[in-house]
Amino acid sequence: MADDLLAAYPKTVKLKDGTTVNLRVLIPQDRAEVGQFFERVPSEDRAFLKDEMMNREEIEIWLDLLDPERETSLVAVLGNRIIGTAVLERRRSGWARHVGEIRIVADPAFRGRGIGHLLAQSIFQLAVKLGLEKVVAEMMADRPEPIRVFERLGFEAEATLKGQVKDRRGRRHDLLVMAYNV
Repeated sequence: MADDLLAAYPKTVKLKDGTTVNLRVLIPQDRAEVGQFFERVPSEDRAFLKDEMMNREEIEIWLDLLDPERETSLVAVLGNRIIGTAVLERRRSGWARHVGEIRIVADPAFRGRGIGHLLAQSIFQLAVKLGLEKVVAEMMADRPEPIRVFERLGFEAEATLKGQVKDRRGRRHDLLVMAYNV
């Protein structure tokens, strides 16, 4: 990703309740705090993340596999504590090179305060600046909070894949694909 696209970061923003947080690019020095962040996310929420994040080893594998040429990762930070992550994944070539995928995770203690919307809006703006023509987000069809976050940005439900996701107990869930055609 061109450095000029990330020139706006770090930046200071306010949540709905007035809490001031810093939004910046994920850096290698964040490794330990990213691990602590994901450990604060309830296991039932982590079970539905696209990448396995159920323990520190899986978190470390995810961090090792992050490719800055294909993924841009932002973090919301309060003091030294990461309270949210946003990832924009894109392909460098192939038939879907015009499409980006957004993934957002918010610290449970900050949900309902606008952190998800802030992260989604910020990473979405980067996707548009990159020239992507379509941006998608996948989520469980029965989780209204993330659906509302993306609806507020203008995303629309594009597909529901029945029984696409299986939780750790073996129960199937529908996957909702929301999209925004830029």
